[in-house]
Amino acid sequence: MGMKSWKFLKWFGMLFVVIGAVTAICLALAGLITHTPLLYPMALFFAAIFCGIGGFFARMGINALRREEEILSMGTQYKGKIFDYRQDRSVLINGAPTISLVVRYFDGGEMKEAVVPTGSPSEAEYPHGASVQICVYKGKAALVPHSVTDEQIPGQEDLLNPDYDVLGTHPTNQTTCPGCGAPLDIPIGMARVCPFCGRKVRADQ
Repeated sequence: MGMKSWKFLKWFGMLFVVIGAVTAICLALAGLITHTPLLYPMALFFAAIFCGIGGFFARMGINALRREEEILSMGTQYKGKIFDYRQDRSVLINGAPTISLVVRYFDGGEMKEAVVPTGSPSEAEYPHGASVQICVYKGKAALVPHSVTDEQIPGQEDLLNPDYDVLGTHPTNQTTCPGCGAPLDIPIGMARVCPFCGRKVRADQ
């Protein structure tokens, strides 16, 4: 999940705590005023149920927000491209699963992928091929707020190339582009887009 969902859980949980506390106090006062002892256990019941559930969700949201803020403040920032989407069914918003972005980026010349939660059920805010900034810290990634743009970035042809398997471990083949003669290192069985002439070149065994 992303920051939007964690904030929702935080405030949803705090609302439950407030409802439980207010209801319990009102029932206890009513029992005191009307001399009705039966209202006291009802007050405890409401306090336990609402405050317990609300406290659980609020704490989960607060802890997750702290982790995400830690990633944004301590992590290494990269600029990449939205390559794909994944559904996260662990939490539903209005019955729809949230989405995570598969972001491709370069780290020291090596192409990598990161799965970045958004907390949103809609892909409309995150167009395929858009440029984004992410922070990566201890194997976790977070989206830098308001960083989705249509900016052109170096190597974006490779980042958006579906014929390039980032996670695969394949030997490379040093070849030349048949279009312009530029030297290229391409994993065997995959393809790359020549950065000089834009031609897609495939490396075969």
